[in-house]
Amino acid sequence: MAPVGDTVTDAGAVDTDTTKAPSGTIGTSAPDSNASNASSGSATLTVGDQSWTFDNYYCLSGPDNTGNAAVSFSSGAFGEFDGGQIQLDASVVDLDEQGRFEGDGVVQSVSINDVEDFENPSVSLNAESGAFGTAEFVIQINGDTVTVTANFDDYTTDAEIETIPGTLEATCGTG
Repeated sequence: MAPVGDTVTDAGAVDTDTTKAPSGTIGTSAPDSNASNASSGSATLTVGDQSWTFDNYYCLSGPDNTGNAAVSFSSGAFGEFDGGQIQLDASVVDLDEQGRFEGDGVVQSVSINDVEDFENPSVSLNAESGAFGTAEFVIQINGDTVTVTANFDDYTTDAEIETIPGTLEATCGTG
């Protein structure tokens, strides 16, 4: 998918009173769900002046659904950019394996990466929060809506890592 748009949207204030991720599956049960009544979700990630839009966004919530005791929430999508395959990922990992969505020991991350060319990626933007101390951002889940505002590090440059503001606005698929 080619970048679209040229502005960064503001997701507004972050509500941080949720202490556990919702239990159960949000959206499709897997990225390749074949359920006849399932519909794909959508997501737009905007970082700086570039935006990527996906029409196959999926979400899994709770360690039983993510398949990993440390992963409270996993979501993502796949697409094409500059002729290569890219992956969008937004995840919440509880290092204490308690299924928490935020607090000490809970890491929030959002990334978009070239999954074909690791040596010379067309895109490699990552935001991580909570790994060391207080979280700078929290992935917000409200029903089937996922939003986050964060600063992304650009790993495609040889210069010092550049921090770029960005937002993710997504709707989980139904399944």
